Amino acid sequence: MENLLHYKTPANCFSEALPLGNGRLGAMVYGGIERERISLNHDTLWSGKPRRIIRPNAKAAYEAARQLVAEGRLSEATSLLERDFTADFGQSYLPLGSLCLELPAGAATDYSRLLNLETATAEVSYLQNGVRFSRVCFVSHPDGGVVLRVTADRPFSCRLTASSPLQSAVTAHQSRLYLSGQAPSDISPVYAKGSVPTVYDGEGIRFVAVANVRSNGRTVTEESAVRVEEATELLVTLCIETSYAGFDQAPSKPYYRPCEQAAITLSEKDYSSLLKRHIADHQALYSRVKLDLGQPNVSRPTNERLQGISETEDMGLVELLFNYGRYLAIASSRPGSEATTLQGIWNEEVFPAWSSNYTVNINTQMNYWHVLACDLAELQLPLAELIRKISKTGAAAARDYYGAEGYCAHHNVDLWGLASPVGAGRKGCLQYAFWNLSAGWLCRHLWEYYEYTLDLDFLRDTAYPLMRDAAKFYLSLLRWDGEHYLLTPSTSPENPFYLDNGDRCALARYTTMSQTVVAELFGNVSRSAELLGINDDLICELREKLPHLLIFRLGSKEQLLEFDSEKQLLDIHHRHLSHLYGLYPGEAITSESTPALADACRASLELRGDAGPGWSVTWKSCLWAKLKDGDRALQVLLREFLRPADEKTKASGFYPNLFSAYPPFQIDGNFGFCAGILQMLLQWEDGKLRLLPALPKAFANGSVEGLKAKGNVRVDMTWKNGRLTLYRLQSPVEQDVTVATANGVQAVHLLPNEALTVQLS
Repeated sequence: MENLLHYKTPANCFSEALPLGNGRLGAMVYGGIERERISLNHDTLWSGKPRRIIRPNAKAAYEAARQLVAEGRLSEATSLLERDFTADFGQSYLPLGSLCLELPAGAATDYSRLLNLETATAEVSYLQNGVRFSRVCFVSHPDGGVVLRVTADRPFSCRLTASSPLQSAVTAHQSRLYLSGQAPSDISPVYAKGSVPTVYDGEGIRFVAVANVRSNGRTVTEESAVRVEEATELLVTLCIETSYAGFDQAPSKPYYRPCEQAAITLSEKDYSSLLKRHIADHQALYSRVKLDLGQPNVSRPTNERLQGISETEDMGLVELLFNYGRYLAIASSRPGSEATTLQGIWNEEVFPAWSSNYTVNINTQMNYWHVLACDLAELQLPLAELIRKISKTGAAAARDYYGAEGYCAHHNVDLWGLASPVGAGRKGCLQYAFWNLSAGWLCRHLWEYYEYTLDLDFLRDTAYPLMRDAAKFYLSLLRWDGEHYLLTPSTSPENPFYLDNGDRCALARYTTMSQTVVAELFGNVSRSAELLGINDDLICELREKLPHLLIFRLGSKEQLLEFDSEKQLLDIHHRHLSHLYGLYPGEAITSESTPALADACRASLELRGDAGPGWSVTWKSCLWAKLKDGDRALQVLLREFLRPADEKTKASGFYPNLFSAYPPFQIDGNFGFCAGILQMLLQWEDGKLRLLPALPKAFANGSVEGLKAKGNVRVDMTWKNGRLTLYRLQSPVEQDVTVATANGVQAVHLLPNEALTVQLS
């Protein structure tokens, strides 16, 4: 099984450095020879502070725009909403800074740098002037800090320093290095940089990183550095804390002394026990799934394999990227941490792309598409907490902007639970700003968590209340047109079209996606209520409206329409595939139950084309797999994504460290890649567990252990020459499962914790 990212040279930039993390702390290890740099992040180090963004005329503008849309005056409605409805941009996820180790000068030979996904360690080794240097770095979840160990077979000297791009100071005391500072209380996104000032007024989040140095040599504490002389072993341990106290509180949590004490405690622990606890904790998650695509492990450096991918179909690299997606999820999302941002927890830019926050019209959701099927359900809990956060801030947004019940959020969310529509009145902003379906889509993840875990307490205490309140918002907005209940007006995320008069517009009477998401939410709330024994007026209203929500209509090319009528799109190859939500990640369209609609989705995919940003390509792969075309699903990944990223042409792909590129870096492509492979191997559809539903020919021989299906069913499979030869199912509860394979459909009965093995001829 491919588990190593391997390189023969140090990293020169962020996209070559290797990521480590424990959910809260992120580190990028460069592996330099004369200077080791480790860039640092903390999941709560953001710009901003609690705020409620109100547009006094927003409700009136919304109601007026609804009337204009009903009258077909879309351009006027667009102008009105852009001017009076959109509000300020959200805040940014920020870098903390870097820890740097100045090492002996000189050329190196026999250099090796690697990231071991099984142990979650970054390792460096080289010869310099006849001396073997070795380094191991990891970010411990059980012990809560960064650990760096340096060894040499002859004494050496080095110097530890730190820096930050934020307002900060560096001091040293008693072999400890302190990097302390503050984040701005307001910052503009990169696309508005310069038009909005960056504000340091003392009201932003404060932070401190405390590094302790321990060696078998002599340690000298300087004013802003720690120097070590004549040592053969060096241990640096580091802790980080911020003053973030919650999304609705001023950032005034005690942080400096708690961090200092945590750093002292960490520094007193033995390295071997730190490493042992770290590996055991990581492997308890990572080792749950094992995928073998029948390829021998490759010792060739990872960047060289990626550069040469056009010359060969390296299925081992596919396997490595699948495992990397699981690794990155474990490193960036743990119970108690914040949810994974656009860049996971790794960012070195003060003005990162799209603020490195939460884009919730696809990207944040995609970050979690693979975790449940990879038996990593607990990693999804931070997403549930993000939804809980916006249920509070979004209740104010629902009242302020719509005069509605429940709660809502739009396409952009930050640490503070931003729920209002961004855009700041910019012309053209409505195509992304006026989209209020994110709460509905996010609630899908709450219901799926229950489906995969059967955790009734989670359903009762967390999922159901959040889904119910989200449903109240959409109930408040629905309008009857004589045939359907419509969420009107609506947009399809970021996708504009031309009106008959040539004007550019994104606002429609309704969209396929808006109707599908609302119908899905109402259905999931209804099913949850049935499980919980609830049957009140709200549930009755949801059930009464549900049959009148779904609207799927075909266009002139037999494609699934995206809007209420066929439109002339500005870009027929647009990156978003929102109208196909009902096929994936939704379940309203399947090849078996709605074959005509599945064919329409196929036609839509052909019209969109395979190319696009990394995340879009992986979504297309998932969609092709759901259409049971595994060869096309893999072809999309191999031809349009599994290649070196090209910043000049803006072609999607992977950077040398295998971070996915939009470009620039967005981690959703890594997670979407993993989800695409999962859809080829396992699907739950029409009440059936489908095994190898879209197996590509290139995956002719292989096996997988530890996947999870709905019902908390563990799935192991082996296949040969493209045919399933064995499957094993295990459930913690007694249940009946309908299994669909190429051999047909079979009902099996599972007893609690007893594995059922089926050998196929």
